[in-house]
This record gives sequence, structure tokens and C-alpha cells, in this order.
Amino acid sequence: MRGVAGLAVAMAGVSFWAGQAQAAGFALREYGFDATATAFAGASAQADAPGFLATNPAASSGVADWDAQFTFNAIYPTSEALFTTATTSVGTPAGGSAAPEDFIRDAYEPGLALRLRLDERLTAGLAVSVPWGLGTKYNPGWAGRYYALESKLVTVNVAPSIAYQVSDDFVVSVGAQVQYAKGTLSNAVDFGTIGFANGVGGSLPGQQDGFVEVEASDWAAGFVAGVLWRPTEQLSLGAFYRSAIEHELEGSVDFVLDTAGIGATLSAVTGAFLDTRGRADLTTPAVAQVGARYDLTPEWAVLAEAGFTQWSDFRELRVRFANPNQPDSFQTYDFKDAWLGAVGVRYQPEPDWIFRAGVAFDESPTRDGTRDPRIPDSDRTWLAFGVHHDLSDGVALQVGYARLMFPDEPIALSAATPGNEVRGNLVGRTDADADMISFQLTFR
Repeated sequence: MRGVAGLAVAMAGVSFWAGQAQAAGFALREYGFDATATAFAGASAQADAPGFLATNPAASSGVADWDAQFTFNAIYPTSEALFTTATTSVGTPAGGSAAPEDFIRDAYEPGLALRLRLDERLTAGLAVSVPWGLGTKYNPGWAGRYYALESKLVTVNVAPSIAYQVSDDFVVSVGAQVQYAKGTLSNAVDFGTIGFANGVGGSLPGQQDGFVEVEASDWAAGFVAGVLWRPTEQLSLGAFYRSAIEHELEGSVDFVLDTAGIGATLSAVTGAFLDTRGRADLTTPAVAQVGARYDLTPEWAVLAEAGFTQWSDFRELRVRFANPNQPDSFQTYDFKDAWLGAVGVRYQPEPDWIFRAGVAFDESPTRDGTRDPRIPDSDRTWLAFGVHHDLSDGVALQVGYARLMFPDEPIALSAATPGNEVRGNLVGRTDADADMISFQLTFR
């Protein structure tokens, strides 16, 4: 009986981090206006704004004396789903709404970038960003409640760096990244099904729900590196690498048992379903990018970018409990590596005005066989533009807008899949899109 009971708290773990409304997987790419206004085209190949530090630390080489940028992004997604199958593990209807809406939450992301020239060849930079994040929440009684209720992640990445001007046309840079991650996930527990499977009298599958919530956090570190090369007066090339960071999230696990007493009976017999501590390994993946900027005229430049995220390192999330009577819980995700491609333009008709625009295709790492309502992720297309205006010699304002468009994608989860034994069967499709507004102030 203990093994069956333990499976009830399989946490569908990656719910901490998915970034469905912003970038593929659980990534957030909105590091600064100058990159997002071109849908990231040329983001790793430019050094004329401090915000480019987040996509290449070599961008500190572009500072004259010192400068700073303060960014604020507001993201407003819309989301809906329709599930044609929602049953408990024993085949009875799960009940509840099968057509949830607006389960991807609004997000607000601040950012900071600072640059300082130390001497003719050496510069320093500091980028503070939110590279990974999530905010999803479903109504407590919805049909897929055994897979997901609330999921959220907050990360803060602090990346100091130095850059060295090897020659007039070549810059190298290295830096550290220190990352804080704090997440919450919750789901309903089908004590009715668990009790029915173990012969507990009065058990009613899908009608005697409990609740479990995990809150966990961790600090961890990695590194960043980048190069900038200007082989001709018109062409700038850049490359950037951000290492993976391995977190071991640790925190509290809290259970709420059902009011019918089924969970209490199971707990008394097995020693499971007691408040405890939990740990889970979480790796934020490595990212590599290459970009180009080509100046057609003094006013016009064309931009391009290709990015790679090593999502394939993420196969499953396994939650381990301090309570020895609570077996590990896990869910398989089997992510695949993903690519980003972007093209854009930069137009500067006057010294104090700059216009940017771009389009990007951002590939999702999820697979049809393992996609779930915590990560209803899909490939997405970015359309973005922005305006920069110098308010004075030392202050500039930037405003931008991006539209993110997602195709609908299937979810097909089976209780026969290892890890899902007491979560039930859930089949349907999800759809989402998002609008993003960016505001930024630059001081120099």
C-alpha cells in the first residue's frame, strides 16, 4: 500500500519554471529593450547600449565612461484549453471544468544593466535579469487538478563581467552568474482513487480530494563568456555563452487531507502524506548565441541572430522527501534541444531617434507525449518593434511592444505512464498568445 500512496504526490515537478508566455520552455528572453525591440536579432553582436550585456558581456566595451539602463517589461498573456478526456486512474470522470481559461498569469519583469570604463582597453559590466520564470494557476476544481493547480517561479540572475579590447576590432569577455531561484507548485491529490485501490471503505474516486504544495529555493552559480569582432567598418559579429546552473531546490512540503478521512486512514497505515521537507534537482540549461549587424548606410542596419538552448539535459524532475515513508515522486519531460532564429532592422534618422523592429521563431523543447498543463508550451513567433528617444544629453527613454503568437498544441497524458499512476487521464489541446510592453530609461 505504501508504494501506491507515495505515487499520489508525484509533483509534476517542472511546474516551477515554465515560461510559456514569454519564451520557449521556461526561459524568459526579455533582458532589455534594445534586444527585445528587434525580437533578439543582432542581440549578441551589438555594444551601443548596456542592455546588451545580458546577451553578450563583451557589450561593456561600447561604453564611453559609464552608463546604466533600468528596464520594466509587462507581459499580458491570454490562454485557453479544451480537454475531451479527464478521468481518474480507475476510469471514472474527474469532474470539474474541462475548458480552463487565463491560466497563464500576467508577468512583470524588472531589469538592470551597468557599464563602466576602467581604462583604454578594460571595461566592466553588471547585468541583473530574470532569465527563467513561470506563473500559471488553475481553478481548484478543474478537470486536470491532479496534474496542476498553481505553479510559479521567480529567478534573479546577477552577472558581473569584464571585457578586454584585444585589438581595435576584437573584444573578449568573461564573467560570473549568481542565480537565486524560488518556486511554488501545487496540485490536488485523489485520495478517493488511492483509497479505492487499497480497499479503504467509503472511497469515491474523484470525489475526495486533498491538496499538496511544495515551496523551495536555492542559490547557485555559473559563468558567462562572449566575444565581439568587427572585421569591416560595416559588419559586426558576436558570440555568447551562458553556462548551465545546477540548483538543488529545498523547502517545505505541505499536505491538506480530504474531509472524508480517506487520506487520514492512508497516512496512519503508511506514514505518508505528512508535512515534511523536499528536495529536487533543477538545471537551468546552457545557452549559446551568435549574431550579426551589418550597416547598410549610416541610418540603416540589418540584424540577425541564431540561438541554441541545451534543453535535452532535462529528462525528468524527481522530488525526494525527508519523510522516509514518502517515496520519491517524478515526472518525465524528455525535453529536446531548441533553436531561435531572428532577423531585424535598426533605423536612426536623427542622432536622438532610433527605431527598431524584428521577427523571431522560437522553438519549444516540449514533446507531444510529455507536454502537460503545467507546461502547455509550443513553438512561438515574435513580432516586435520599439522607439528610442534622447530626452537630454544624459537621459534617453525607450518604449517597445511585442506580440507573441503560439499555435495550439495537444496534451495527451495517461495514468499508465510511470509517475502518473494516480493522476488520471487527461487529453485535449491548449492555445495561448501574449502582448508585451517594455519601458526603459538609459542614463549616461
